[in-house]
Amino acid sequence: MSDSTGPPLVAASIGSGFDHNCAVLSDGKIQCWGWNSSGELGDGTTISSSVPVDVSGISNAISVVAGGDHTCATLSNGTVQCWGFNAYGQLGNGTLISSYVPTAVTGITTAVAIATGYQHTCAVVSNGTVQCWGYNVDGELGDATLNYSPVLILVSGITNAVAVAAGQMHTCAMLKDRTIQCWGYNVDGELGNNTAPQVSRAPVAVTSVTTAVTIATGSFHTCATLNDSTIQC
Repeated sequence: MSDSTGPPLVAASIGSGFDHNCAVLSDGKIQCWGWNSSGELGDGTTISSSVPVDVSGISNAISVVAGGDHTCATLSNGTVQCWGFNAYGQLGNGTLISSYVPTAVTGITTAVAIATGYQHTCAVVSNGTVQCWGYNVDGELGDATLNYSPVLILVSGITNAVAVAAGQMHTCAMLKDRTIQCWGYNVDGELGNNTAPQVSRAPVAVTSVTTAVTIATGSFHTCATLNDSTIQC
């Protein structure tokens, strides 16, 4: 990846989805490659590409994350833009219409972290709350009533989050006190709360983690690095 009129560009961050990948470049632009049937590459087409293509209209990105068939980026002004598949509202723009180019997430102006699950998206904003949108059949939005939402849902009970991670059907947030709370699908124990397998539509505390430094989710599992450089999953 390079700019013919200047020094070579380097990737500042990268996000991988189910079958596509995206990278933020050092000039704030985004390039994506892979499967594109729902517009997840953000170049205005549905043509898959084995080489990176430019995402339309973004020049001030600071991070990018990729879900099942959608992609989202945080911008330097605190807003979030998403593109791709949107049947469950995972683009957060108030519609259920897929978009082949980036569209603004309605109501976010101070994003500090973002994560995409298979068909949902969540963001931490500057006041420490977490807001989620998209698929919610298994409670991945932290809401007890809706099956999906194209508008932002405030996750109950979290006011001091610093990071968020999203699996296929569950979500976790790392809090300022270095504990972790998770919600959503738990049949495989991905919420880490040492209970019989069951869905939780509200955040529950991960058992015995009090010194988390980073958090990451796979499809059906969760891991955290601790301040002594060990890892728990």
